This record gives sequence, C-alpha cells and structure tokens, in this order.
Amino acid sequence: MGGPASAALAARYPVHGYDPVPAARDRAAGYGVTVHDSAAGAAQGAELIFLSLPTPDVVRAVIADLVADLGAGIARRTVADLSTIDPGTARDVAESITARGGHYADSPILGRPTACGGWTLVCGGAESAVAMITDVAVGTIAKAVHRIGDVGAGATLKLLNNLMFGAINMITAEIVSLAEQAGLDAGRFTSVIADSGAASVSGLFRDIAPRMAAHSYDPAFAIKLLAKDVRLGSELARELDRSAPMAELVRTITERAVAGGLGDLDTAAVVELYRTEADGSAPADQH
Repeated sequence: MGGPASAALAARYPVHGYDPVPAARDRAAGYGVTVHDSAAGAAQGAELIFLSLPTPDVVRAVIADLVADLGAGIARRTVADLSTIDPGTARDVAESITARGGHYADSPILGRPTACGGWTLVCGGAESAVAMITDVAVGTIAKAVHRIGDVGAGATLKLLNNLMFGAINMITAEIVSLAEQAGLDAGRFTSVIADSGAASVSGLFRDIAPRMAAHSYDPAFAIKLLAKDVRLGSELARELDRSAPMAELVRTITERAVAGGLGDLDTAAVVELYRTEADGSAPADQH
C-alpha cells in the first residue's frame, strides 16, 4: 500500500520517504519522492507522517526509532498509521508519541492497492489529528476518511473487515474446487455467477474467483499478510472472551497455505490447498 500512497501523495505534495528495500526506494524516487536513508531522516521536516508497515512489531520498532531520533521534535508532528495492526499496538505506540506532545491515529485502509485514490481510511485518534489526515488524504489517496473513535478503533474495524475478507476468500476457494471436482468448467462457473446478480455475489468474489479459475496468483494481497491479519483478528476475539469459530477456521486454512509455500502468492491461491486434497499433489507454485 505504501507505493501507491506515496505516488498519489507526491503528485500533489512534497513527499519525503524511506523504505529498507532498495527497489522500493527506487520506485519511490521515480514517483517524485525525495528518498532518505532512514525513517527519521524522511520525517525531519514533516508535519504529517504516513506509515505503511507489514506487522505490529515493525510498527513498534519504527515508532521507537522515530521518537528516539526526533526527540522533542515529535511534538510538532502527527503520525497517520496506514498499517494493519492490533488495537493494543496502536494504543501503545500512540502513548509513546502523545506523551511527548505529538499525535497519532491508526488509519488503516479499506480498499485494494489498485484502488488508491478511492480508498476509505478508518481512523482511531483525536479529532484534530483525523482532521489533518483528512485534509491531506482526501483527493490524493482516499475518497473518504472516517473517525471511528479513540486510538485503536480504526485498527479494530480493519481487523474485523479482514476476517470477513478471509471468510469470503476461503469459501470461494472451496466452491471453485468443488465445481471442478463436479466436472464444471471453473471459468464458466465463476463468470456465470459473477454476472448473475445473485445475492451471493460480492466484489471480492468477482475479483478472486476468476483468478482461481485461471491459476493466476500475482499478489494484490499476499496470503502471508492475510494470515497475519486473521491471526490478529482471532486474537482480538480471544481478548474479548468471545467465540469466533469462523475466524479460527480461516486462520487455520491461511496458516496451512503459508506452511505449504503459498504465502507470497495472492490470497486466491488458497484454492490450491483444496486442489491438493483432490488430487494428492503438492500445492502448485503458479503466478
């Protein structure tokens, strides 16, 4: 998500950025981003800092480095965290920033990477912080920004959304595999349903079912990232002392997919687990 976001922001604003991956830095420079050799270097002159990071542990590490390197300067800055993390992490890192006079809002994205500009950001944080994020994000990376509540509320909403994503992804994989086993052409099966207007059809089905039928798994959203999100969502349910059997099942299946070597592929590749069960082969490494 960081690549599309930096490109869209750089089209309107001066943007400074950092990524530990050289290829990502090169792409960002091509978008017009001034690239630095550290996160703190990129943040030095910024009033608003966008983060887009893969895991809660990485968010904690980057925030700790920013707070240490910027010192009292963090007081003049607002951090908009686009990462998908758990609400506990959001609250912890927010405390480290707000204790020094800065501002933080968990601001995860609802939308596919290709929909940058039409994203919805769901924010947890102070109204003033969300207002600043809204002023910059709407018209560049987002069509809407919603303040859901205090810090952690945006992260909670995003995890619940991604549990739904995982469930739809899993049942789509299951029914595509069943269609194949029943002797139906998977491509025709998915296209007929997608175009039917049936109540079962979702935007996600229209996206991933044709990928499954075509064995096309270039990642829009990698299975390993979905597995992380579903794990965080199921852990949230446990913290709330609530039963979430569907979430646990989705977690089991996504973790099996990662263990089977499919983690870097699109979530549509989960269908290969079902195909493996049908024919006894190893999961296909197809892109």
